[in-house]
Amino acid sequence: MSCVYCGHYILYKLKDGNYKCAKCKRKFSPKKLQRKAKILKGFLDELTPNEISKKYNISYATVVKEIKNIRIIMAQICEDEFLKKEDIKEFEEYIYIPKNKNIKKAQNFLTIDFGGKIYNIMLSSLKNYDFDEIKKIMKQSRIIKIYEKKLIKNFWEYFENFIKKYKGISEENFFYYLKEAEFRFNGYKIEVKDLIY
Repeated sequence: MSCVYCGHYILYKLKDGNYKCAKCKRKFSPKKLQRKAKILKGFLDELTPNEISKKYNISYATVVKEIKNIRIIMAQICEDEFLKKEDIKEFEEYIYIPKNKNIKKAQNFLTIDFGGKIYNIMLSSLKNYDFDEIKKIMKQSRIIKIYEKKLIKNFWEYFENFIKKYKGISEENFFYYLKEAEFRFNGYKIEVKDLIY
């Protein structure tokens, strides 16, 4: 085992079961790391928080809190990857209209294809617009050129399928679900060490 913070190989085991690094002097708990690893694995396997909680015997509240943290880190990884961009190939605006008739909140975002990867930027809120009016406009003026943008269209189809399993996402949290879809679609990787701060 090595230090989760700096990677140093000399560790001291403390009486409480935690470890302390000889180099950076920081402490960490192997039990917490194992719990984070289990939650991350369950999340990447697309288990629900309830399923993760039952499978690994971890409290539901802990699972939900850790998943929220994972989504924040996924969003940061997406941001970091986009900052390394070489060239923007194409982009197109997308209005997501939930299929659930009880949810009347459309979301507006810009999807960018940069070097074979996808990046999304949230645009202005559509809450000041009439939901039924937006649906009518979308039906009447579907932009044909988006079908030439193969990667962008593939992401939108992926996103529509991905988001179906959630029964409604608050406007404040929509960004993180969008970034999770982007992260998974792009095939980015996340490890337990990414969850340590």
